[in-house]
Amino acid sequence: MKRPGIAICAVLLAGAMTFVAACSSSGSKSDAGGSGGGVDTSHVVIAWNSTPDEAYLPLLMAIDDMNAQGFSIEAKTLSGSDISFQSLATNNIQFTADSLPPGALSVSQGAPIRVVDTRNANLVVWVADSAYDDCSKLDGKPVGIYSETGGYTVLMKLYFAKHCPGVKPKYVTIPDSPVRAQAVATGRLDGTALGLPDALALQKKYPNKKFVVVPLKEDLPGVGDEYVYTNQRTISAHPTIVQALLSAQLQAIRKIYQAPDTLDALVKQYLPSVTDSSVAQQFVQQHIWYANGGLNGPGLPNTLKAFVLPGDPAKLQDIGPLTSALAKIGPSTATQY
Repeated sequence: MKRPGIAICAVLLAGAMTFVAACSSSGSKSDAGGSGGGVDTSHVVIAWNSTPDEAYLPLLMAIDDMNAQGFSIEAKTLSGSDISFQSLATNNIQFTADSLPPGALSVSQGAPIRVVDTRNANLVVWVADSAYDDCSKLDGKPVGIYSETGGYTVLMKLYFAKHCPGVKPKYVTIPDSPVRAQAVATGRLDGTALGLPDALALQKKYPNKKFVVVPLKEDLPGVGDEYVYTNQRTISAHPTIVQALLSAQLQAIRKIYQAPDTLDALVKQYLPSVTDSSVAQQFVQQHIWYANGGLNGPGLPNTLKAFVLPGDPAKLQDIGPLTSALAKIGPSTATQY
C-alpha cells in the first residue's frame, strides 16, 4: 500500500463530537467488563483508515488470537482518519490505529479518545542521489515533496535542520510516492522522503544504482510514531478487552522478532495482496514494532513538538491498559521501548 505520509489534516471534526452513547456497537453481549473472571464477550470493532499493510501485521495476528480466546473483535476498513476518529468518539468503533495529528486534534476538541499503545515507529526514509550524501549541497536542487504541509515534508525538513541547517532546495510537489521515487532514480529529482515500502521498492528496481538512504527514525527518535487508540468508555467498561488486545499485539511482535523466518507465511496469511515479506523483514531489522508498547519512549512528546500539535502526553494517553498488559506478560528485551 502506498501512503502519502502522516497527513497534518485540518479536519476539525466539527459537529462530530456529539458522543451519542446509543450509537455504541459494544456491549451487545456483556457489559461486565470481564470482572467476573471470564472472558468479556462484548462485541468490539477495530477500524483502519485504509487497507492494512505490514505495519498492521501484529494487530491482525492479535485479532485472530483474541477471537480464539473467546473474545468478539471485528476489523473494518473505513474511508479515512476523520471517519475513524468520529466513529471512535461516538463509540461506533472501539479501537483504531493511526498517526498522532488527527488523534491530537480530536482530543483537543474534547473527544474522549486516548492513545493506549504504539502501532509502529516512524516509517519515513530520506532517499537521495548518491551525489548528495551531504544534504547541504541541495541548495537550489529539486527535492520532491508530497505537499507543503504533509507529514513527510515536516520530517524531511527536521532532518535538514539537524544535518544541513539553512539549506534551501527547490521543492517540487509530486503527490504520488512511486512517481517521486522514479524521479529520483532518473535524475529529475535529487532527493525525496518516501515510506519504507517505496524506498525498498526503489532499491529493488535499481539494484545497480547507489542511493543515499536514511531511515528518519534513527535521526528523529519517536517523531512520527503511529498509535493504537481507544475511547474512555471502552477503557472503563471493558478493561479486559483493551488489555487483551495489547497483550496479544505485544506477544505477536515478540514472536515475529524471535522467529522472523515465519514472516513469509504470516504475510501470505494476513496480507494476501503483498507479494513477499521483504518489507516485513525490514520491520524486524529496523525494530519498527515496539515489543514493550512504546509509550515509555520519546514518541508522543517529540511528535507533538515536531508537528506543533495541541495537547500533552498526559492528556493524550492512558498508560493503565499497557501497564496491566506488561504486568501480565512481562517485559521484552527485543526492543528498548
